[in-house]
Amino acid sequence: MDAVLSQIRLGFKIDGDRLVGTGDEQWWASLWMDYGTSGRERRMGLTKERGPDTGDLSVGSSDEYQVWAIGFYNVAGATTFGDIFADPCDPSLPVQVRFPRNTVSTKFLFTDADPDEVRYLEGAPEFKALIDPTPSGGPAENRVETVVRLLQVDIAVKDQRAAETGWVFGTFGWVGPRQGDGLFDNLVPVSLQWGDDPGVYNREIAESWINPELDGIMYGWDARPTLGFNGRANGPADNIRSSCISCHSAGRVPRSSLGLLGFRFDMERDVSDPLRVIQHVNTWFTNRSGSQVFKPDEPSVSVLDYSLQLDAATFRLCRACRAGDLSGHTPQLCRTAGFYNRPYCASDTREDEIAGRLDAELLKLQQELRTLAPPRQ
Repeated sequence: MDAVLSQIRLGFKIDGDRLVGTGDEQWWASLWMDYGTSGRERRMGLTKERGPDTGDLSVGSSDEYQVWAIGFYNVAGATTFGDIFADPCDPSLPVQVRFPRNTVSTKFLFTDADPDEVRYLEGAPEFKALIDPTPSGGPAENRVETVVRLLQVDIAVKDQRAAETGWVFGTFGWVGPRQGDGLFDNLVPVSLQWGDDPGVYNREIAESWINPELDGIMYGWDARPTLGFNGRANGPADNIRSSCISCHSAGRVPRSSLGLLGFRFDMERDVSDPLRVIQHVNTWFTNRSGSQVFKPDEPSVSVLDYSLQLDAATFRLCRACRAGDLSGHTPQLCRTAGFYNRPYCASDTREDEIAGRLDAELLKLQQELRTLAPPRQ
């Protein structure tokens, strides 16, 4: 975790009320994360994340806070994105995405949580971002400039030593009081995970490390006894029903009918039901490589090698086509995955028929021209 953080330090700095690149940054963000009501805001490029439940961030913390984030890939990972999005409006996803060894991604997560309530955020650097006026969200034009603070920094590394999953996930948390540069010098390792402890239904977790010094600070109370499910690795902003690996391993196109986070599990009622716990663990907590599809009983066009940025980017692209905010031919990926099956973006049936006839007439004309003017000998 220290080795990865030392590289992240070289790429980012605070400039007034913004997190910016240093000018020598070797990190790249995904295309298509700007689209939609949760898409990028224009001050720091943040996208909206899952909002915390009551008691997620600290004892009695509100569920009225928001979390916004921005993620990046290093050169190795960004090259894969460049291949996929060689045509930004018609990406080409392989059946199995394979990021090269030493791919690293990092994500900065910010929150508008009150440091008087979430005490470890006291002294955290303050930034300004255009976020929703309320957690319920809405049109992007309704966003308001709001002070947000750095909450956590996530990392993921493609590492062959994680023999079963291929990935190691880690989380840093910003913990006050402020010291040093007030940014990286306050980042404390929270958790590290290289496997998802399949078949473990109690808290005897062996494939995650959790920082015991943060017990009572970022976890360890009634609403949040653990960070991830039954003690698996997660960050304070993340869903206690899940874990870093279980969430990312569900990345596929199209998404499965179960989604990503397993919200169907009730942490108050189901956690005391052994059969529900077994079902939940067997569904979500398995060790699979990035080329193995989550929910193989459901049709899949592409397995995304643990990349939720690719998951989100393709979903947003196809939604833009369906809404008519992307024009022209429907990207082949959107048709193959069943997002939108008409030949042209946001066209009604009559327009489809007209366009189809025009294409057929053009093809017929081209064939006739070839017949009339055979190639030169």
